[in-house]
Amino acid sequence: MKACRLSLALLAALLALPAAAPAAPVPDPGCDAIVAPRAAIELPVRVAPGLTVRVRDPYGGLIARNRLFVAFSIRYARPADRARVASVTWLLDGQPPRRDEGGRDQLLAPSKMYAPGPHVIGVRIAPAGGGAPVEAELQVTATNCQLASITPGVARPGAMTLDVASGGPVLRAVELVPARGRFAVPRGGRLGTATIGGRARVLRSGALDRRHRTLRIGRLPEGTTSVRVRLRRGVAPGRACAMAATLEGGSGAPVRVVARC
Repeated sequence: MKACRLSLALLAALLALPAAAPAAPVPDPGCDAIVAPRAAIELPVRVAPGLTVRVRDPYGGLIARNRLFVAFSIRYARPADRARVASVTWLLDGQPPRRDEGGRDQLLAPSKMYAPGPHVIGVRIAPAGGGAPVEAELQVTATNCQLASITPGVARPGAMTLDVASGGPVLRAVELVPARGRFAVPRGGRLGTATIGGRARVLRSGALDRRHRTLRIGRLPEGTTSVRVRLRRGVAPGRACAMAATLEGGSGAPVRVVARC
């Protein structure tokens, strides 16, 4: 009976010990630099006399595997041109893709279908009424790294809200540049705020360059990966969709990201 009590006491003591902390995830050494999205690519392909289509890669050759789906497509100059194509066959690295939910004119599949590394998206287009099919290829690379972004948010009329994110790497500074015009300085010199890790920092006229074309948010706290910028009414020219950002990280060259609406 005494031994039983001792065993129970030992078990209770073991249960009272704090659980071991889970091991921290090992960082991907290939994702320590900020990666910007690339401009779309449209490859013109002559299918038959008087018929040219465009094979579109909206990712500019870089597939982020954190996306839900990715899609490559064929675009026609005129709606009637679609009837002049008899068939479209999509290939991934020379083989039929394991999954395709896009129909004839689109290769639509989960991003996870593309293993990290380089791939070749092939398409074979056969003209209606006979004739030899033509082929085209897109060179793409799939990456586990998340891409940087600048996303307009909801703001009061005349004001502007932008969410800038590195995709994971550390941010050291962010510079905002409008597509046209210059930043204005309201009375008092207060431009707005930059919220970092839940704490708001006031942006004043000293953050602007001499020409008022660039607004710099520097000296970001260690570990910063995103910044929410709120600009007061009338400070930024134009619309949020016409704003670009240059992101400076802890390694690699600064990258430029353009807002998209």
